[in-house]
Amino acid sequence: MNKLEEHTALVRKRCLSDIETGDDGYKCWWPLHGSGSLNAIDLRIIADYLDELNKDWDEEVQKL
Repeated sequence: MNKLEEHTALVRKRCLSDIETGDDGYKCWWPLHGSGSLNAIDLRIIADYLDELNKDWDEEVQKL
């Protein structure tokens, strides 16, 4: 595992407890547990993770 893969795994693990399902059925990151400071790379990792988690749901919504 390279440094970026290690960092990605750490960020995903750190944000997992702050991911909630919204009223619209999409997963969102709702940081209530004091994640500390995040840089642009961390936020992109979280955004990509949410896209991955929401992929199946989004495909269903797009069919409507």
